Amino acid sequence: MLATKHDWPIDVTELKPALELALAIARADMGFLMLHDDTVGALFPVLSHGLDDTKCQLFGSPRPGVGAFGRALAEHQFVRLRHPWDEGESLNDAARSLGFNAIGVLPFFRLDGGLLGAFGLLFRKRVRSRQRMMELERFCADVVGVAVMHAAEQTRAERLRDRMAQATDAKIQFLAKMSHELRTPLQSITGYVELLRAETSHPLTPEQRHMLERITESEHILVRIIDDVITISRLEAGRVAYNIGPVSALEALRAVQIVVEPLGTQHGITVHIEPHAPGLLASADADKLKQILVNLAANAIKFTKPPGKVTLSCCTEGDVVRFDVTDTGPGIEREKLQKIFEPYVQVGAPVIDAYGGSGLGLTISREFATAMKGELSATSDVARGSVFTLRLPRHIRLTDRREAPTRRPTHTSHVSTDGNGSPML
Repeated sequence: MLATKHDWPIDVTELKPALELALAIARADMGFLMLHDDTVGALFPVLSHGLDDTKCQLFGSPRPGVGAFGRALAEHQFVRLRHPWDEGESLNDAARSLGFNAIGVLPFFRLDGGLLGAFGLLFRKRVRSRQRMMELERFCADVVGVAVMHAAEQTRAERLRDRMAQATDAKIQFLAKMSHELRTPLQSITGYVELLRAETSHPLTPEQRHMLERITESEHILVRIIDDVITISRLEAGRVAYNIGPVSALEALRAVQIVVEPLGTQHGITVHIEPHAPGLLASADADKLKQILVNLAANAIKFTKPPGKVTLSCCTEGDVVRFDVTDTGPGIEREKLQKIFEPYVQVGAPVIDAYGGSGLGLTISREFATAMKGELSATSDVARGSVFTLRLPRHIRLTDRREAPTRRPTHTSHVSTDGNGSPML
């Protein structure tokens, strides 16, 4: 293969039909295709027809402005030489060695005018050029130019994607290491707090117990922030796996209630589940579903003032299971409601506020919902509170399909009768 040391953006063998077509249109006896190496600023042969690699090397590495090839490149037009042996030693030697009496140089370029390459068309006999023939040759060159240009763009895009993937991998590895480095001292803090709470040596005063509670709460906030940052990074990189299957809606709500009830008690908020249709199943990843509902319920508790109430409920909407998390909090203004699912956004608060949080919980929840072919949305009334709604596909069991009533079409027969009411056959 010619010019193997160069990094072309395309498999040059894919251009062989184009070279053969250009030769057939021009009625050339031999020919070759050259591509431009931008790093060197010269043309190099990559394909040939009727020539071997050694003979192609006779044409050297033309540059713009030098010789017949250089003139075609500089003038952006087809150049035909009827006396190639008068164009310097390189063409003279090539003409005598290969036995051609005329040569045509057909260049092609990028849309911005940048050089891509050129065809070299060799004729043993002089061929009269016709306008139609030249138009077809020009069209063939333009097609090759587009192919090479698109291949170069694809190569650049692939390299950019590879660099982004490497950067993403490095980011995830950094965050994982950071998580480990942060969790180690946090676990030590938790251990010391538990030792102090055990009161083995001296009883704790109410002020000391309160400070230990604040330390524990802060430790939990930091852990949640670390988890959220790592999760959003994995979502951005497409590294989150989903195990979709039937999930009991009631069991999911009960699990969420168990998790968030201590937080509700701490804030003076009641958390309860509304009755719903028994045996209701959602098609979801059980862990992701619970994480979404925990995020929604925890947010509702944090932003609701005591004595308040957070209600967990679910129902069916055709082939959809609808989960609602309703609170009696202050509500969210309409213009802000559209932004709460954006990363790092907390309504009316800095990125990390007194409630604790990274502002990523709702973004992560919506990403999970979308990946499970669901939808997460919110409605709010500033005077009454907010409702966050998660819709997921309903899992319909085979027995449910069998028991579902089917409507049979009613067929009405139209029979002609005679005057006495008897059917006419």
